[in-house]
Amino acid sequence: MDTIIGSQLRRVDQLSMMVFWRTAFDDPAFRKAILDLIREDQLFKKGIDSDGDIIGYYSEWTEMMNPDKVAGTPYTLKDTGEFYESMIIYIYDNYIEIDADPIKTNAEGERENLFFKYGENIIGLTDENMEKVAKDLQVKYRDQIIQLLSVNR
Repeated sequence: MDTIIGSQLRRVDQLSMMVFWRTAFDDPAFRKAILDLIREDQLFKKGIDSDGDIIGYYSEWTEMMNPDKVAGTPYTLKDTGEFYESMIIYIYDNYIEIDADPIKTNAEGERENLFFKYGENIIGLTDENMEKVAKDLQVKYRDQIIQLLSVNR
């Protein structure tokens, strides 16, 4: 087994989907990219939840109170940015969980739970974005396998 093939076989024994999974999600840039799919692509640009449904529309009254919010455009849930910044990914052995602090103060100064008001799907990935994450994971797995099996290691 003191050959190149023997060395490769020992490396193959080290292959573990759980290790690949953990290594992929240990990358802060990868986790941020996933959260940005929710924050920027889904909520800010489209105002949709993980089902692709519009969360709600700004009213004329809202636009009068805050000209940055145009009547008839979808909610972004970005008011202060606090909700966006509270999003976090928890990594488990074979799945991830995305969570956030849903308790925010509304325009009237009252505290409200965004999950109760709009549903927990506001922090989930759409099918389209789930596919993007899956493709990125495939690339990360492939790169890890190539690195592990590299003869010049």
